[in-house]
Amino acid sequence: MNSLDRAVELVLRWKANRQIERNAVLENLQGTIKDCQTAIQVWQGYLDKPGAAGDQRTIISWIGPERAKQLFDINLNAKQKIEHACHMAGPDAGRFIMFDENIIELAYRQLKPDETGPDAAKNAIQQLQARSNYLGGLIERIRSTKPASGSVKSATKKTAVKKINKAKKSPKKATKKKAPAKK
Repeated sequence: MNSLDRAVELVLRWKANRQIERNAVLENLQGTIKDCQTAIQVWQGYLDKPGAAGDQRTIISWIGPERAKQLFDINLNAKQKIEHACHMAGPDAGRFIMFDENIIELAYRQLKPDETGPDAAKNAIQQLQARSNYLGGLIERIRSTKPASGSVKSATKKTAVKKINKAKKSPKKATKKKAPAKK
């Protein structure tokens, strides 16, 4: 999540005239929190109805392939939102934004020694709650930080002055109108 931290630092330095982009970054982070909550519901659904015990090696044998696929799809959406937020922050957020780390706890890992499927599900829920809290903290930082100096009014004044100066510098050429042809 190093690229995400750098992206948030860059967003905090944005001027007031980039409020639309700032809101888009916030929407992506909020969407990722919703994805984490959806994944928590999938894991909680397993805990509510655990079914038959799986083997001692993989989590997927405990929760089933349908839930594992749901978690995988949720993870793809969450990664896409985080990557989009980082790209919006600009190239300084990370030239090559690649997240090896999954945003959502997946069911494709090996069980630890003496760990069961319900233990892994409880651990995944804790990890997802911690990640949601982390993302919520980033959102709060962005919302609570005032945009950098350079208000929207001064930016619009500058563009208006530039337009006026361009109009003064390049007067329109006079063109002769042709007389209509006589019959």
